[in-house]
Amino acid sequence: MKEELFANFKELQSDRLLLRQITSQDSEALFEIYSNKEVMLYFDDRGAFESLSEAEDMAKGYENGIKNRAEIRWGIVLKETGKLIGTCGFHAISDYDKRVEVGYDLNREYWGQKIMTEALSLIISFAFEVSDVNRIEAFVEPPNTGSRKLLEKLGFTMEGTLRQHEMCRGELIDIQILGLLRKDWKLILPDEMHITTSD
Repeated sequence: MKEELFANFKELQSDRLLLRQITSQDSEALFEIYSNKEVMLYFDDRGAFESLSEAEDMAKGYENGIKNRAEIRWGIVLKETGKLIGTCGFHAISDYDKRVEVGYDLNREYWGQKIMTEALSLIISFAFEVSDVNRIEAFVEPPNTGSRKLLEKLGFTMEGTLRQHEMCRGELIDIQILGLLRKDWKLILPDEMHITTSD
């Protein structure tokens, strides 16, 4: 499964979006995304970026993730402008369990335009179509209702709450877990969500 995901990694397209590999040249666009407090509220424990060097490190980390076959992260580019406006991808890739975890973020300016629905539809279809992954899962903080609703719209099932699961912002917090199984995927996603690739 893991080998198939990385061997087939390529650009993906929809009408509005191009998903491509992230490079060091995307550092300024990443800084614009990750320096926003609203974007970073549920991203991780570090808070909003304060320097370009943090974004440069992030870009390098995304590049190395693919190189080292640890994670896959696409940059989300708006075709109309050519601007990178977000990222999405898979990490915590378990070959043995045929399972991956999905993660994503979007420039605050572009919230509410169904861009992430479009982007995640592409990468979910990619994962199920090019590999034998059986489960895609996501972990969401309970106050992050927008993220949970997005995932449920894409067919994910809310499976439960992990109580005091992780340390964040100085306290132990609950985490909701959502999952999408291969057997449910084809029943949920419309045909037009299946991927178009760029060679």
